[in-house]
Amino acid sequence: MKPEILSTAIETLTGLFFRNNNNEGTDFLAKRTLDHYINDLDLLGDIKSVAVEIDRQRAYALVAKVRFFDARAADEIEVALFGLEFTDAEIIASDIVFEEWKRKQNHCQ
Repeated sequence: MKPEILSTAIETLTGLFFRNNNNEGTDFLAKRTLDHYINDLDLLGDIKSVAVEIDRQRAYALVAKVRFFDARAADEIEVALFGLEFTDAEIIASDIVFEEWKRKQNHCQ
């Protein structure tokens, strides 16, 4: 998504999902708009920019909505928001590999 419209896109989605009267029609419009932004306008093309804009607008609840369309991108946005280098899955996987390595080291002695 073009950087010039990213701010407006996040603001629009926040308004549709959370600020306007939430009824069935508004919810449908919000989901269709998010789908259009993701699939047609490449909203998730630059995850870090999306995370920065979500943080700037304090629109953290949008991450859960993004997760319905792209769980991996939502994870990456969370990582960027928390300032981490790794996802939880990567940390758990590295812990498992480390524990396996430790067992092998003790076994070889």
